[in-house]
Amino acid sequence: MSRTPGLRRALLALGALALALALAIPAGRHQRIGEDFAVFWQAGKNFASGAPLYHGYLPGARPLKYPPFAALVFTPLALFSLSVAAILVSLLNLALWVAAVRLTRDILAITLPDRIATRLPLVLGTVLSAQFFLDNFHHVQMNGITFYLVLYGIRACLRDQDLRAAGALVGATALKITPIFFVAWLVIRGRRRAALLVMPIALGCLLVPLVLRGPTRGAAELVEYYHTFLEGHQHGEIGSYTAGQNLAALVSRMTRPPDAGQRSFQYLPAGASTAQLIYKVGWIAVLLGFLARLLALRVRRRPIGAIELAMAFLAALLLSPITFTTHLVPLLFVFTTALSVRPSALGRTGYVLAAVLGLGMAATGLSGRDLAGREVYLAVGGYSVIAWTMLLMFGVAVALAGTSRLGPSLTGPRPPA
Repeated sequence: MSRTPGLRRALLALGALALALALAIPAGRHQRIGEDFAVFWQAGKNFASGAPLYHGYLPGARPLKYPPFAALVFTPLALFSLSVAAILVSLLNLALWVAAVRLTRDILAITLPDRIATRLPLVLGTVLSAQFFLDNFHHVQMNGITFYLVLYGIRACLRDQDLRAAGALVGATALKITPIFFVAWLVIRGRRRAALLVMPIALGCLLVPLVLRGPTRGAAELVEYYHTFLEGHQHGEIGSYTAGQNLAALVSRMTRPPDAGQRSFQYLPAGASTAQLIYKVGWIAVLLGFLARLLALRVRRRPIGAIELAMAFLAALLLSPITFTTHLVPLLFVFTTALSVRPSALGRTGYVLAAVLGLGMAATGLSGRDLAGREVYLAVGGYSVIAWTMLLMFGVAVALAGTSRLGPSLTGPRPPA
């Protein structure tokens, strides 16, 4: 009888592996030059062989939009064929999905002790964010990896593991720029030692690829990366990536007519300069709201709470130059946090606010093409229901982060030293 639990676990593990392989093999074999994953695979090959990273692409290939450090990390992929490498990363994405759910549970247990103490919020948060993880999985993208690194860094920070926290958050940013919001969070809200570790780790992520590629060539590639990707986004043009769910795409679809042959979702017409101004004001407002709240929490020495973490995820998604559905995997943490808050803790309007946010989360999470149909899917995305929901949740998070009713108990994570 004593062997029964072990045998059951072994059978469950084998069943999970078989299911993972059944899902990962078709996803991996689907990858071709021109698909998302081929960009990462080719970048690893180019880094290993000394070929250019940011020009000279194969016919039909997409450009690399990741820093040189990411190309270095991708070099092990060059050991395999495109299909085999994609299968391995697909398996990794599935494993990290499970790991992200567990990390979300662990972080909320520390940062939101007065939460709804059942599994229901985590289950609902997982279900409502599932389409984004599946989208990330089918495109064999890297968003699950960076999300896991951010969650791991947060938990390390809560456990006073400064080197792990700084390494995970800076490493995630070196792979993909968007997690830089959590580097800022760590510098402002983390312990002093963690903040001091950020700079040397960041320099290492910058200099190691440069040295390996050769100082002259490495420096030239950093400049090329800036000109081919970052420079185009520093001015915040709303006409880029209008199919996304960030602040830029929201303003673009809301105010501007679509390109020829595209469906219009315009409901607040405005000229190009006015629309650009609306976006810049909104972008600055979100950034300042995020930073001001973090600084206020630091000054008041408030313990780290789940609401501020959700606020950081939302700021990153809204302000990122690219936010497609594959990038929305952090909504697992955001939704689970929102669903874990007791409406009674929000005062008289708590239940009304919970109902509004609940409708937004339901529309966001249940609007997948296969589940809701093509027309609903296009309408939810086109009218920026997802982006509006995130913007509303961000505003609520800014207002509530660090409040005594929702903060951790005195036995929770201590204030920054």
